[in-house]
Amino acid sequence: MKKDRTERKSGFTLIEIIAVLVILAVLAAVAIPRYISLIDEAREQALQGAVAAALSHVSMAYGRLCLQNDAEPTGAELATECGTTNPMDETDYTYTFAGNGNDVDITVVDVDDATATASATWASPAN
Repeated sequence: MKKDRTERKSGFTLIEIIAVLVILAVLAAVAIPRYISLIDEAREQALQGAVAAALSHVSMAYGRLCLQNDAEPTGAELATECGTTNPMDETDYTYTFAGNGNDVDITVVDVDDATATASATWASPAN
């Protein structure tokens, strides 16, 4: 006896599966570089945020030293103060403060990637 041809098996054909795989490959080719680019931009923005936090830390130290000593501190005094009273979280970044006249040079280095560094100079408001 022959089977009735009205019985159909359900499922995907090989062509349909290949078409879906091609579409997924195209999407992956576009999405993966974009994702990597977003990660790099986020790391750069986080590093710039750490620099801004360091600048704020120097400003706070400047105000504290002005109030304590009734005189404007030098850049070296500020750098020393920032290095010893550093409330900043150093699990992700290391901070270096160096006096430069009345100004303070700040260098921030990513702990996980030593090539990711940023620097800024805090300028004394008296200048």
